[in-house]
Amino acid sequence: MSHLVSHHNDELVKRLNRIEGQVSGIKKMIREDKNYEDILIQLNSARSAIQKVSQILLEAQADHSLMHVSEGKDLNTEMRTLRRVITQYNKIN
Repeated sequence: MSHLVSHHNDELVKRLNRIEGQVSGIKKMIREDKNYEDILIQLNSARSAIQKVSQILLEAQADHSLMHVSEGKDLNTEMRTLRRVITQYNKIN
């Protein structure tokens, strides 16, 4: 993990812990035979939270790649890396 992402670690872990809690709550709702609409609302909320985590990672990679280019690293290499990350991000969204 890049050093630019590492300063986001606490925020990312907090978000992932919240997502874990949401998923646990969803499992409980299913076990308790709760209303499907309510379950879907919670699933959508968890999905949105996962998308936010992926957005933070994408932005960190963009910052990282730009910093590397400004330090003289190979532009084409950084562009390939950023494109791969964007492709993965788009699969989530």
